[in-house]
Amino acid sequence: MLGGDRRSGIARLFAAGLIGAGAGLLVGGRAIKTYDWRTEWFVPAPLPIVYEAMTSREALRQWWPAMELIEDRGEDELRVGSSVSFRVYQAAEVARLAPPFRIRCLYTDVEPNRRLREVVTGDLSGVLETLFRKDPSRSCARVTFNWYVRVTRPVLNALGYLIERAYRHSHDDVMKAGESGLIDYCGQRTD
Repeated sequence: MLGGDRRSGIARLFAAGLIGAGAGLLVGGRAIKTYDWRTEWFVPAPLPIVYEAMTSREALRQWWPAMELIEDRGEDELRVGSSVSFRVYQAAEVARLAPPFRIRCLYTDVEPNRRLREVVTGDLSGVLETLFRKDPSRSCARVTFNWYVRVTRPVLNALGYLIERAYRHSHDDVMKAGESGLIDYCGQRTD
């Protein structure tokens, strides 16, 4: 009798775990976690060179390896109506949990040398607004990225409530690599 009670207790515990996991996935898919992140880059190069590097498919391939261009249709210059697809390689602690993100960016508003607005779809969904300004106090171009996105995979969305710091670190890692790559790329064009 004692063995039967033990097995029954284990079965109840297992069933409760399955119900909890199922509820977590269901709630995780419906309770949307959004991210409103800002990143600023200071690039010691003339603003037109920085803007060109960020709106050229060929240039993007060269200076931002963490944002691998995976779909190459259309003209080199990115403008209203242009679409670009990326495979985004994350920091190691996030990469262990999930493969690289895939995102598609559709350029919906372009003000040359001032502003880009993109609708982001894929593993992330939302808007990216990129602002360009000359920063006379630092003799450089200032690039501000405003991300307003959510993760679309239910499991990764649910994990965002637990490991938001890891997601933020991964985002910062990708962005820091981009800033470094852009500085090197623009430096070669201004020498």
